[in-house]
Amino acid sequence: MEKDSTEVKAMQDEKSLHDIELANFSALDEQKVIRKIDRVILPLMCTQAIGYAAVFNLAADLDLSSDEYSWVVSIFYLGQLVSEYFFIYLMSRLPIAKFVGVMIVLWGIVAGCLAAPHDFAGFASVRFILGAFEGAVSPAFVLITSRWYKKSEHPIRIAAWVSCNGLASIVGALIMYGVGQADGVSIANWRLMFLVCGGATIVCGIFFFWLMPGGPESAWFLTEDERKIATARLHSDGSTKEGTGFKKSQLFEALKDPFCWFAVLFGFFGTFASPVLKFASLVISGFGWSPFNTMLVGLPSGALQIIFIWTTVLGMRATKIPRCYWGLALTVLPLIGNIGIFLIPSTNKWGLVIFTWLAAVISPVMVVTLSLLASNIKGSTKKSAVSNTYFILYGAAAVAAPQLWQTADAPRYRKGLIADVVCFGVIILLFLAYRFLALWENKRRDEAQASGETGSAPDGEVDITDRQDKSFRYIS
Repeated sequence: MEKDSTEVKAMQDEKSLHDIELANFSALDEQKVIRKIDRVILPLMCTQAIGYAAVFNLAADLDLSSDEYSWVVSIFYLGQLVSEYFFIYLMSRLPIAKFVGVMIVLWGIVAGCLAAPHDFAGFASVRFILGAFEGAVSPAFVLITSRWYKKSEHPIRIAAWVSCNGLASIVGALIMYGVGQADGVSIANWRLMFLVCGGATIVCGIFFFWLMPGGPESAWFLTEDERKIATARLHSDGSTKEGTGFKKSQLFEALKDPFCWFAVLFGFFGTFASPVLKFASLVISGFGWSPFNTMLVGLPSGALQIIFIWTTVLGMRATKIPRCYWGLALTVLPLIGNIGIFLIPSTNKWGLVIFTWLAAVISPVMVVTLSLLASNIKGSTKKSAVSNTYFILYGAAAVAAPQLWQTADAPRYRKGLIADVVCFGVIILLFLAYRFLALWENKRRDEAQASGETGSAPDGEVDITDRQDKSFRYIS
């Protein structure tokens, strides 16, 4: 009887794995491959502004009430929240690189369309669609990072594209400052800002679609031997080949896995404490700063995020301090910032600015939590489900939290600040609990291995999960 297609595929996979294992390479060979990957993959993920548009009469031009402006912020994340359920399925079925490229182009088109509306309904509708398209990008970047890099390499690579949030706030402020100085233009300055940002995003999306490979095995910028090295080094790290099929068993496993729930709770509480990023410009301007000066004094906020992101990832690389302890220490910074904004006298304008800088240092915490997700969750469908669920709760928090930042509470926004302080306290407890759980689970696996309970050997070409792979150990 002839072998069916499944058996033939299994034989081909076995041969592929055998070829990979025969690929002998030195540390120097591996470093050469990593440098080539970094030169192509990281720039593509890093080439990805309502906060400053607010101080340039967006609300006045669209005749937005205080409640409507908060909803303009929230509805973007409502679109992201709704779309994530759909993307959980699509990201496990479609080629991830091409899928993300299309989403970035569509995002850019819709971003440009934000220049068109003339009332709350129109602007909110476009913001909703914009959020829906962006809902695919960050979860996909987590998956892409885990497909190219070892667990020890995840923090610094995730830092590369997350730190672009801080860079974007700096570049966005400078662009908005230049646009705001423009005279004789026929449209409002904030509308021109959206057209510029939308056009730049479309260009980035086209390059991403064209240049981003699906994985190391199909990398156009690597030779055949280098592709083998890139794949073999991931196999030696306990990584498995990512599948393109949707596996219900992995989805159900994710629902029962406490590591998955920790991951998504990090996303929820971290985002619930983040509206200060969107409202910082309004907080500063509410204490007497002009629109242009508001943008200029806000620039160091983005720079501080970048500094602390890279201090963290380089520190994790150079020391043996656990990731959870880094995350805990970083959480203290925005906690101090929010408490400072709450308590500082209104006459101390520069003190207020400094505390808003600290309150906005949230992205470094996100780098730590996303690196834990990328390193500790295995299995194509499982990782896709957890990554998207992370951003589902991210979206839910981003919808709800701005409602505590009403213009009626300006310029201090005490309700929002209290919520931030509570959330950061919860995040500190989550980091401590995550560390304990990882140590306990690793000890249990070590004891099982010592007693001969090894389980089935992992196959580098089979899409298995961290629960199925008994040799897997959790990073904390």
